[in-house]
Amino acid sequence: MAVGTLNTTIDSIDAIDSIDSLDELLVALRELEALTARVTVAVGRLDAAGAWGVDGHVSMAAWLRDRARMSHGDAVRLVRAGRFVCGYQVVEMAYVGGRLSSTQVQALRSVVTPARVELFEVMHPELVDTIAGLDARDTQIAVAHWAAKADALVPTPEPVVPERVLRWSRLDDGTMVGRFALDAANAELFARAIDTARSWDAGDGRSRQVANADAFAAVLSFFDANHARVGTPRHRPHVELTQDVNDRVAVTAGGHSLSVNDSEWLTCDCVMHRVLRAGSVVLDYGRATRTVPTSLFRAVVQRDGGCRYPGCDRPVAWCDAHHIQHWQHGGPTSLGNLVLLCSHHHQVVHRQHHTVRLDPDATVHVDRPGQTTLTGPPRAGHSPRSQAPPNHCIHASIDAGLNT
Repeated sequence: MAVGTLNTTIDSIDAIDSIDSLDELLVALRELEALTARVTVAVGRLDAAGAWGVDGHVSMAAWLRDRARMSHGDAVRLVRAGRFVCGYQVVEMAYVGGRLSSTQVQALRSVVTPARVELFEVMHPELVDTIAGLDARDTQIAVAHWAAKADALVPTPEPVVPERVLRWSRLDDGTMVGRFALDAANAELFARAIDTARSWDAGDGRSRQVANADAFAAVLSFFDANHARVGTPRHRPHVELTQDVNDRVAVTAGGHSLSVNDSEWLTCDCVMHRVLRAGSVVLDYGRATRTVPTSLFRAVVQRDGGCRYPGCDRPVAWCDAHHIQHWQHGGPTSLGNLVLLCSHHHQVVHRQHHTVRLDPDATVHVDRPGQTTLTGPPRAGHSPRSQAPPNHCIHASIDAGLNT
């Protein structure tokens, strides 16, 4: 929506000093409906463009929650409405032009199921013309009648066992490539999971495909940390890593090398085993030790309440404890040296060499090389706590393995 159009709409609303009659109320409601239509379209277009990724937001809904102070439910409903309206040009033009109300647009959305979507794409111009002059009740009747006719036209083939395939292989450099095929129901679950986890910052140079791959990694990380199998309440990465503290490269159990940035990200919050070697002979495989003990993690949770990357509102279940100064470089495992970051922003901080600073009042600053510094205040309802005593990890000339 152009700035001039927005200002004109706002000025026309402001021109009504008070609403003292039904006629004035009707004018105000029409102005509000027109502005709602334009806002809905703007949300749909900006969501598709990934504009919400600026300053670290992970979705359009997250941006609306943070910047517009909307509830999660209201933000999600607005984003879904924007995507629907922008997906059908006839609906968009009718909505912005005042032929359809927000209630009528919602009625159309309610009948566009996966089975009916192809018919709706063909028939929606006629359906829009049918309901354009109706009230809310008659609109519901009309769209329900259309849905019944659509269901009669949709073929119902004999049920078959849907194809489900997942194949992968590892290249010499550790990269994984593969192929998958999902049935319709699982495809919907997959799409929703990727959409939930996607973090596409339009300013960081990533394509949509790369953002999707990062979202898939975030889904895997979330499951790894929150699955229901027997074990501790907070599960850590399910990989095995061997690294001499004097080396810059770590090696996985499969013999694939990881960069120092990725190995530091994985070992920031994990389960550590000390492996003492004499050449290739293992002399001792020490008891598992958490780099961030559960009790200390809970203290960080009480203070942070979720991802502290400015603009991100991911809850605790998506988060790791990030060492502000990594323990391999002498950083203590203490409350003052830990901050919660979601899996995406945890990787961003390590891979893009962002510097995180934590003030005594729990305000977080993220210094980005060559860019502006982002600042995030403490989360509402959470407050800084006294610093836990330093708990330096022992990291002499040993190999460090990562396992659960």
